[in-house]
Amino acid sequence: MSEETQVVNEAVADDSTQKSEVSTPDNSELIAESKKYRKRSQSAEARVAELEAKINSFEEQRLKEKEDFKALYEKVSIENDQNKAKAKQWSEYEALKREELLSNIPEEERGDFEGVKLKSLENIISKMTSQKTLNPDHVSNAPKQGAGEFGGYESYAEWAMKDPKGYESSNGIVGLNNGGAGRLVQ
Repeated sequence: MSEETQVVNEAVADDSTQKSEVSTPDNSELIAESKKYRKRSQSAEARVAELEAKINSFEEQRLKEKEDFKALYEKVSIENDQNKAKAKQWSEYEALKREELLSNIPEEERGDFEGVKLKSLENIISKMTSQKTLNPDHVSNAPKQGAGEFGGYESYAEWAMKDPKGYESSNGIVGLNNGGAGRLVQ
């Protein structure tokens, strides 16, 4: 824009030097030349105005694009805030779940499981707890109540009378029910 103005000014300056060289200028020639320069000046001014209008329209378009970016930025910021909230909730859940799982492990072994991913930790703990239930330490080998030394009966005679097959299989004596002399089976 300013370059065009300089070009026009230089052209006018060159023409003015040519005028001074002419020693006898005619008034009609001067008027014609003045009109010529005036037209050139007006066309240059019109061109400058046109270019300024184009520049302004480009600036307006750029500002509109900035507004679109601003709206997009605001939308992405809202989504980012929501995602941060979800990430915080997940971190809290993971910490609570990890603490719950680690509470099933003796304290001296907890340090070994600090860096393990949550899913892996869940699998390990489930395997450890299922092994404990398969081999429980709290089961006693004490006889069941009523099973005493007479098979749950008060005497061998009562046991032999009420459950002869059980008595025979446990004691190895056969033939109590058939009236014969009981013999010992080995």
